[in-house]
Amino acid sequence: MLAENAKKTIPEIENVARFTRTGRANLENPENKNSFYQTVTIANNGFMELFDFAPIAGDPKTALKEPNSIVLVEDLARQLFNSVDVVGKTVKWAFMETPLKITAVIKNHPRNSSFDFASVYSEATILSDTGFANRAIRDWTSDDFTIFTLLKDHSDPSAVSQKITQLVKSNANFQAGSSVAFSLQALKDIHLRSEGIVDGARNSNVDAMNNGSIFYIKIFGLVAIFVLFIACINYMNLTTAKASSRSKEIGIRKTSGAYRGQLIRQFMLESVLITLVSFFLAACLVNLLLPAFNQFTNKQLTLGYHTDYRIWMFAFLAALVTGILSGSYPAFLLSGFNPVLLVKGARLQSKNDLSLRKGLVILQFSISVIMIFATLVLFLQIRYINNKDLGFNKDLLLVVDINSGKVRNAAAVINSEFSKIPHVKNTSTTSRVPGEWKIIPTVKVRNEGNTEDYKISYFLGVDEHFTNTFEVKILKGRNFSGMNDTTSVILNESAAKILNITEPSEQLVEVPMMAFGGSYSNLRGNKVFKAKVIGIAKDFNFQSLKEKIAPLVMGYQYNPVHVIDYFTSKIDGRDPNATLEKMKEVLAKIDMNHLFEYHYLDQQLAIFYQEDVRRQKILIWAALAAVFIACMGLFGLATYAAEQRVKEIGVRKVLGASVRNITTLLSKDFIKLVIISIVIASPVAYLLMNKWLREFAYRIRIEWWIFVVSGFAALAIALLTVSFQAIKAAVANPIKSLRTE
Repeated sequence: MLAENAKKTIPEIENVARFTRTGRANLENPENKNSFYQTVTIANNGFMELFDFAPIAGDPKTALKEPNSIVLVEDLARQLFNSVDVVGKTVKWAFMETPLKITAVIKNHPRNSSFDFASVYSEATILSDTGFANRAIRDWTSDDFTIFTLLKDHSDPSAVSQKITQLVKSNANFQAGSSVAFSLQALKDIHLRSEGIVDGARNSNVDAMNNGSIFYIKIFGLVAIFVLFIACINYMNLTTAKASSRSKEIGIRKTSGAYRGQLIRQFMLESVLITLVSFFLAACLVNLLLPAFNQFTNKQLTLGYHTDYRIWMFAFLAALVTGILSGSYPAFLLSGFNPVLLVKGARLQSKNDLSLRKGLVILQFSISVIMIFATLVLFLQIRYINNKDLGFNKDLLLVVDINSGKVRNAAAVINSEFSKIPHVKNTSTTSRVPGEWKIIPTVKVRNEGNTEDYKISYFLGVDEHFTNTFEVKILKGRNFSGMNDTTSVILNESAAKILNITEPSEQLVEVPMMAFGGSYSNLRGNKVFKAKVIGIAKDFNFQSLKEKIAPLVMGYQYNPVHVIDYFTSKIDGRDPNATLEKMKEVLAKIDMNHLFEYHYLDQQLAIFYQEDVRRQKILIWAALAAVFIACMGLFGLATYAAEQRVKEIGVRKVLGASVRNITTLLSKDFIKLVIISIVIASPVAYLLMNKWLREFAYRIRIEWWIFVVSGFAALAIALLTVSFQAIKAAVANPIKSLRTE
């Protein structure tokens, strides 16, 4: 009711689009029985009016006005009919008796679109059901739908939000003490700024994980700036360090009448030209590496003449600023020396110049140490997650989806048949599985007779084989024994704690309402589920390790809260392909049209952390790049320092100095700078990574040895870089250096 009434009563709203997802099912072409498993998406006609989906056939603007109408995306139309000329033909969902008429075909969504539906059928189809329509009229609090609003020009989104909130408050019935507030989010912010927003139209936590994160965009943007800044520092350092080699050129120009401004422009132009050539080479290199990068990140990025002009504009501007920044200090420094001293070939090095160069070396190695530290912490956290005891055994668990009512009704038979397959040890039937990627429902629960507020707990429907299959421990009481326990529940430790139950003695708890990530609704038939507590199970991680273990109520598989959705089999790992084929045969006997979907639970759990793994690898490469560039600069400075002291080294060797003495002499100044950068970088790195670790409910501690390893790695790399040039200078023949004057 919110969407329709908001459009009618709030003048700032021009149009409203509403859509939802209700699961997945087979969508088939009745002509040839081609069928494909698809997400069921429902929308009102405003959805097609509001968004400019590119049409191929039909008129999308009016395609969802009538009941029993459906819009297909180009790829799905070709899959079902081998053609896009399908307007007027019909398709049929496996769960619906009435066929749906195809009223439009639209182009495939761009790869970077937030919309990923392959088909969408009219909301008018379900509103034609009187019972559903009556429920919809009374429903003001459900978040099962995602609502888009088109505001009129110059409307204030915050004011509209307040009006929506007031509209709901004046029509919905809320429990005493509860509050509600609505806010509008700009469409452009959905992808990167949706953290913590529960979208009731999403069926999967994976959908939420596919959203981007502005936090990590900023982090990696900052890393890129750091790496670029290190390169700028190298240019400044090396240019100012080698100022003496251009002293006569500068002196002659100044005595010939060149103004300082002209010299500044010359040096700035040199720097900008070098940067622009680098920009061109970088663009070519990016194009070569993009295919591999896209495969790694699961993106579809491109760079070419068709790329948005703003990207080229900002990239060119960044190159220009880089050239100006890196060339500014050397330009002002070199142009400011006395021309007489320059012509005489005097050594050009001021105290301030030397101090600044040292400061820049400290800065670039501080950045490098931070990145080494961050990479190490990220690696340790991912390894910790992969190896942490979840409270159940995730290995060799094969999960098979229940995709039809026939299969669901024959679950006991299928369970039995699966158990007879060689290499299958145990099989369990559940509504969700631990580590679930779909939304796990929550329930309101309290002890019978208790007048206190209901507690919130997650709910899982399981059978008597669940504990053996997943190796979950029953600490107190007993396991389910079969159909006799349809009104029994097992609590995890956290649920038992919030209900103040220490010993299971078949005391009654009542569950009146449940929710799938949104507002709570009554159970089927408006009945209260009264169940006796027969056991307490050890806490286990049934969600991502970014979440703390929450209260969990486990009811028997036949319960009024949530139907079964999965078979999970513990296999021995031998000949898995043969095991899968036999499972497929078992299901085919029950339902020939059943789509056989399966996965291994440990692989599915890894999806929770795949973005962290990608970030780890990207950060490793960025850290290596930063360290490598910093070492290149250090190597150049060490080379120049050795050249400047070549006669001193010759004299020292003639007087008996060893290679070790000379190497130590040339290296110690640089090593001091690196040690200072380690001291500066360590607390900064700690603060940054400690903030990142807060994302995880279960995380490593940042131990002292991580600082030592990071610092030692930076020190060793710097020492190796400087020592190479120092040793080269130390072993040179002193006669050659002393002969040249």
